[in-house]
Amino acid sequence: MKQIHLRVTYRDDGSPFAAYLHLPSEPNEKRDKCRRVEPGMILDINKEGKLIGIELTAPRLVTLDDINKVLQEYGMATIKEATLKPLLAA
Repeated sequence: MKQIHLRVTYRDDGSPFAAYLHLPSEPNEKRDKCRRVEPGMILDINKEGKLIGIELTAPRLVTLDDINKVLQEYGMATIKEATLKPLLAA
């Protein structure tokens, strides 16, 4: 997967339950370890230490700034608010 995209899981009432931010990665690239970051994020990291995805376990608590801080920590480009639009719309 070469582009960033967001997948959101919703509760029956339409509120977000969880979300996953897919980051650019090679086909079949696998998570080797996870790292929990507050508030409400689990980072998926490959065996080379590259960040390949971010699970948002508390999507209402996580901000764009929180996500961008993590991306910068891993030397990645930050995202714009539009990327989180499906989550913000809920």
